Amino acid sequence: MIRLANWYFLLLIPFIIYIFLIRKRKSALKFSSIKLLENSGLKKTFKHKIGKYIIVSGLIILVIAMARPQLDQEAAPVWQKGIDIAVVLDVSGSMESVDLKPSRLEAALKTIEDFVEERPRDRISLIIFAGTAYTRIPLTLDHNIVRQSLNEVSTKSVNEEGTAIGMAVSVGLNRLKKSEAVSKIMVLVTDGDNNAGAINPNTASELAKELGIRIYTVGVGTDKTIIPVQVFGQTQYRQYHGGLNEELLKEMAKITEGQYYRARDSKALSGIFADINKLEKTEFEQDNFKQYTELAFILIKIALVLLLTGIFLDRYYFVQIP
Repeated sequence: MIRLANWYFLLLIPFIIYIFLIRKRKSALKFSSIKLLENSGLKKTFKHKIGKYIIVSGLIILVIAMARPQLDQEAAPVWQKGIDIAVVLDVSGSMESVDLKPSRLEAALKTIEDFVEERPRDRISLIIFAGTAYTRIPLTLDHNIVRQSLNEVSTKSVNEEGTAIGMAVSVGLNRLKKSEAVSKIMVLVTDGDNNAGAINPNTASELAKELGIRIYTVGVGTDKTIIPVQVFGQTQYRQYHGGLNEELLKEMAKITEGQYYRARDSKALSGIFADINKLEKTEFEQDNFKQYTELAFILIKIALVLLLTGIFLDRYYFVQIP
């Protein structure tokens, strides 16, 4: 079956036929007599119109090419092997700490981007949180959208201050609970302790266990939090000790049979890649894929050949009788 992506270009065809074949042109020059030409054998016959008809045919085919005819191939759903992953990222103010270069958040974003690139066949969702949490990207195979969204994330992406780890995990569970994948993973990246939200992280972890979802927790940063602040136009640094609740993150990973990692540098997530690669893969259908064969390029080539041939016949081969 053939479809036209830009069908409205076909409306130009009647105008082409009218201008080149129906409308009668008046010569700008006046001839007293053309009998001398006719007597020499140069009579105006049908062959003198062949060039014009070929030109019109070429223009019509060119217009059809502009309408982008596409050959609808048989629907062939794409099957992919992969797992469903919810990446849950802390964007609270402490993630601006520069103990990781250029900052904790930037280092986390870079490692998550590398993580996404390592999982081309996995559906990935992005959840960000501070004092509250929300889904930024639902489960998708379009990793370009995920990477683009990562580039737009900052500590201002969530208005409420704090670190609502339990709530963030709950939002991630809502993304994964309806998944039909055999393996469902949550990667929680944070530098703090649960101090906001009404949901206890351990309770959320127990629910994840019931749903068969593993949680990989990643503690970001060193033991010192170094926040840059502007004082009278100059950058100064304030240091704070502690903040990361490693015991909580270890317990969450243990409950769900996941793993805890400490990300002291941008390469720390490489261990997660190795663990997730060992997990069982599952097949799911991406049923919104449909392939079309573009016919416009073939038509353009035919149109150009006809136009050049028609112009040659009309202007140079057959003598025109006024």
